[in-house]
Amino acid sequence: MKNTRKPNGPGSCANRAARNWRPPTSWLSGWRPAVVARVNYTAPTQPGSHVWYGNSVGPLAWLALLLTLTSPFSVAEPRYQVELFTTAAHPPPAHHNATGKDIQLTVYDLDGLARLNAILSHQLPPQQSAAKAMAATRLAALTERQQADLRTTATGLLAAQRYGLTRYPAMVINGEAVFYGLTDPTAAVRQYQRWRGEAEL
Repeated sequence: MKNTRKPNGPGSCANRAARNWRPPTSWLSGWRPAVVARVNYTAPTQPGSHVWYGNSVGPLAWLALLLTLTSPFSVAEPRYQVELFTTAAHPPPAHHNATGKDIQLTVYDLDGLARLNAILSHQLPPQQSAAKAMAATRLAALTERQQADLRTTATGLLAAQRYGLTRYPAMVINGEAVFYGLTDPTAAVRQYQRWRGEAEL
C-alpha cells in the first residue's frame, strides 16, 4: 500500500501545526505495514518560537537546550541508514539479523520527552528567567548516560517532525522512504529494496 501526500509549504497549515508537534498516539492496531514513496519534509521550527508558560517550558524548547550540548560529527556510513521511531510499547526485536548486512540502525525512543519534562519541569518557579536558570542547572546535573539518551530523543523528535511522520512505530530508510508498523530493520530494508527494484538481502 503506497501513501503519498503533497509537500508541506512554508505557509501551509501542516507546517504551522508542526510548531506544537507531539508524538502521536500509536495507531498500530489493525495497521498493515506500508511504504510512503517519498518522505515529505517539514521545515524545522525555529528555537525562538517555543514559549515558556506558567511554571513549565514548551516541550520542544528542551530540545534546543539539549542539542547545544553536542556538535555534529561524520563517520563512514553503511549503505542503508535505518531510523526507527518508536516507544517503549513497541521496542525493536532483541535479536535482528542486520549485523554484517551494511545496515546502520538508529533507534529513537519518543517516550524520552515525557521523561525529560518530568525531570526538568518539576516544581519550576513561575518567573521565566528563574525557571530557565533552574532548568539549565538541572540539565547540567544529568549524568552522561542521561544526557546521551535525551540528546538521542531530541534528535528523533525533530527528525520525526521533519519527515512528517503521522504514527509510530515507523522506519525511515536513507531519509527517502518510510515504513509504518515495522520495527525489524532487515524486514524494512527488504521492502525498501523491492520498492527500488534492488536485489534483496
